[in-house]
Amino acid sequence: MTTDQALARIKMGDPRSAADLLHECVLAAVTTGGRVPAIRLRRARTELRPWRRENFVAELDDHLMDVLGT
Repeated sequence: MTTDQALARIKMGDPRSAADLLHECVLAAVTTGGRVPAIRLRRARTELRPWRRENFVAELDDHLMDVLGT
């Protein structure tokens, strides 16, 4: 899933593109309604914690709240 790609990008030092990928994951989690995608998404979001003050993370958080209520 795209969350794995996002996690890899975070580890490679590219959190902005990881956040972009995670927006796609939000849509996939909503579409499938599965618990596993939501768990993986939450894990990836946790990895973005060092950048929590960045706009791209705030936008991802807003998207998560709007769509998943998490």
